[in-house]
Amino acid sequence: MNRLNFWLIWLFGAGPMLLAMLLYFNGFSPSATSQHGALLQPGQTLSDLKLIDRKGEAWQANGKWQLLLTSDAECTGRCAYWQTQLPQVNQALGKDRDRVLWTLVNSAQSTSSSTVQLNSEQQSQLGEALWLADPFGNLVLHYSLEQSPKDLLKDLKRLLKVSRIG
Repeated sequence: MNRLNFWLIWLFGAGPMLLAMLLYFNGFSPSATSQHGALLQPGQTLSDLKLIDRKGEAWQANGKWQLLLTSDAECTGRCAYWQTQLPQVNQALGKDRDRVLWTLVNSAQSTSSSTVQLNSEQQSQLGEALWLADPFGNLVLHYSLEQSPKDLLKDLKRLLKVSRIG
């Protein structure tokens, strides 16, 4: 009985650790994810996008979560739809709405106060999309403009709930 207890303790104590190590070193990762946007690889930052504001100064992280709506030229079609939906998504965040800023990024000259100018070489790589950056300026999620604003809202609520930054 003593020997059986010894091996049971080892099985229940070390078994899960050995299983976790086996899965980790074999490259296993869960296939299901809870976010609706495409999770970006670490290391991509706002400074990599070379964003420039209307005054010609470099756009930097400002300590808040940032939504960047990128458009090739004039904002029409789905871009215009998202441009009207983003203020509503921001309002739907409730008490956390001050933690998130959204900005339209395009290469066309605009009179809008929320527009940021972007270098043309980067603009062609970004295309029309929605990007989420954390308060430190790291790009976190990417959304197609074909997705629903509800998907973005669900992700933002979850991120803001678990995040203590921004």
